[in-house]
Amino acid sequence: MVIKDGVKVFVKNRKLGKYLFCLRDNKPTILYPNMWGLLGGGIEHDETPLQALEREIGEETNIKLYDIKELGSRPITHTFMENGVERKKRCRFFVFLAQTDADLNEAELYEGQRFEYFTLKEVKKQDDLSPPTKVMIAMCEDHLV
Repeated sequence: MVIKDGVKVFVKNRKLGKYLFCLRDNKPTILYPNMWGLLGGGIEHDETPLQALEREIGEETNIKLYDIKELGSRPITHTFMENGVERKKRCRFFVFLAQTDADLNEAELYEGQRFEYFTLKEVKKQDDLSPPTKVMIAMCEDHLV
């Protein structure tokens, strides 16, 4: 499994005051299958974190983002199974905050099973919230009011 540095974004709907989360595909070949997470993905060679974020959003959905700002970065350790053996791999995630006016009935999803808007309180109660997303919420919660 290829694991590289990445970007994630807290997308806040201005009208609802809630954040957009995606239920990841249920494929054993991806990290955290069938779990809720943030939009985003890996940074390719020669990309800045912002360029990677813009590309990933375009690959995952048609929603428009505004007022994008970087909240910081943090190392994350992913734990996964490979050939029946538990492996750990560290990488760095750059976390962003962005605004949107997108309504879910107008939004298209190109990756994942579905998305939904949650308050932070609501999403933290989800049993199937991915571990890195929990870390990013704890890291950024003071900036997400």
